[in-house]
Amino acid sequence: MDIFLHTNDIARCLGMSVRDTEKLLRRSPLQCRMVDGRKMYFRDDLLLWLQNEFDSLTVEKLRDMDLAGASTTGMSHDVPFVTELLSPGRIHLDVSANTSSSMIRKLAGYVCRTGLLYDHDELIRQISAREDVGSTALDNGVAFPHPKSIMKVYSEGHLLLLARAAHSIPFGGPKGRLTSLFFLLFFPRPDMHLHILARLNRMIRDREFLNSLLQTGTEEKALSIIETRERELIEQH
Repeated sequence: MDIFLHTNDIARCLGMSVRDTEKLLRRSPLQCRMVDGRKMYFRDDLLLWLQNEFDSLTVEKLRDMDLAGASTTGMSHDVPFVTELLSPGRIHLDVSANTSSSMIRKLAGYVCRTGLLYDHDELIRQISAREDVGSTALDNGVAFPHPKSIMKVYSEGHLLLLARAAHSIPFGGPKGRLTSLFFLLFFPRPDMHLHILARLNRMIRDREFLNSLLQTGTEEKALSIIETRERELIEQH
């Protein structure tokens, strides 16, 4: 797992030229450091900054990142990989939680039940640390919690999980907006994390899609709604 990323790596993740990526990084608040004589960026800082930028990206830019991710991760753009990642019982509806801390505990519990992660307490610490730096909640009621320092959480694989709160809760959303849908991401590879995030951000731009997820009564129906939306994006390229 890479702790530091070179500009070339970042360019591939973003689907941009190295020159344009260098310009983007110079305008960012990120601090580069020299590693073996090369300018590198700390993985966690990069992902934190990029996620904060995602909500302001145009539909076209998100599509470009989605397509770029297919070439770097090996996950074909024509495959509904979000649906596949959520298929093995990784959707949880009407989760009883009243606060951000109680939701994070519930999410950590669901993750550990998959058998891919075991350190429940460290996972809670890392998800909480990420939210303390800046909330992953958006103004449309969706949040993307994930560990701040993924290297500190031992895992036997990657993971995507969706939880819907029984009622909207405060999770640090803009202007006090409440949050109902939580897509938890655990992807040690930064290019895969960004690829999944780009696809999810494209999906949640549709208000009807979100309303359907909020109203559905079963996990099977929720998965069907997700697959329908994802295949719409695949057909759009």
